[in-house]
Amino acid sequence: MQDSDWLYWFWIKRLQKGRSLERWALRHLHQRDYLNLLAERIIDSNRLHRRPCYVQVNSIWIDGTPQAIATARTKEIKCELADLLYIVEELNHEGDKISRKGILIQGKNTVHPRKIDSGNSTRKERALFEKLDRRDRLVLKSGVSRSSKEIGTYLLDSSVKEGLSDCARFLLMPKYRNLLFNLFPGWSPFNVTWPKRETSNEMVAGTALSGAILEMYNGSSLGKKIIAPDKCEWSRLVCDLENKYEGVEMKGYDRQKRHYSSDIRCFEVHERFSQDAKIHPDTYDLKNEITNFDTLPYISIIKVSVQYSDEDEPNKRDN
Repeated sequence: MQDSDWLYWFWIKRLQKGRSLERWALRHLHQRDYLNLLAERIIDSNRLHRRPCYVQVNSIWIDGTPQAIATARTKEIKCELADLLYIVEELNHEGDKISRKGILIQGKNTVHPRKIDSGNSTRKERALFEKLDRRDRLVLKSGVSRSSKEIGTYLLDSSVKEGLSDCARFLLMPKYRNLLFNLFPGWSPFNVTWPKRETSNEMVAGTALSGAILEMYNGSSLGKKIIAPDKCEWSRLVCDLENKYEGVEMKGYDRQKRHYSSDIRCFEVHERFSQDAKIHPDTYDLKNEITNFDTLPYISIIKVSVQYSDEDEPNKRDN
């Protein structure tokens, strides 16, 4: 999919209009064509295993990000939590959720495919992602002003000693295509990665965004399970972010719609599906217009939903 990603990135770059390339590119990850490409990757994986399924990818675009107040070792930091939340969920044949995973994504433009730029905002975001003291409270607010609403306060588990490596990644996107990128022919312009060392701006090789979401779906260690919010602080954080985002209106960005949805992709074997897809849209649904702004989430979300036939549900498979 790297070739498709580069074609898409060149299209984004060509259409850019006077705004941050980072925000412009992140905005276009919600376009229907890109959501369809992601849905096809999930379908291809299930086709390989001859596992019938329906797949739909839904998104909601919010021109704003939740702000984090936390302790990075001994220092207080205030910065964005992330630009984007990806959720991968599996549904049974009735459309009910049987598993969910999530990952926070922080987008960054770069001039080098294996290095993250070292601006002031990046230093703060790296401190949050790499050094967050998980013994101390993480506070989230809806904006940067003192009057911004507090979303919640969280004490994350000790599955990792510090930082957010269990539930977050950086997304590197090029500022422009230069000769350096020719040295890494498999590199995607939407590259999900992590720093090699906290003292360096070098990044691990990483993987294309669509490949990272496929890894989450196939059960790798990428992403963190979302369970009952009363049993897991991470899950409560995700549920709170999904909840609402007050008073934000879409201005500019060519009046981009808030909601985008891929087509419902289907792979069937021996007619094992006896009904149409039952993928419930939750709060960010297929409507193009929003009448109740109190129902909007606090962060942009892209949600991958995969529904199985009765005999192909994960707990009923032979392999």
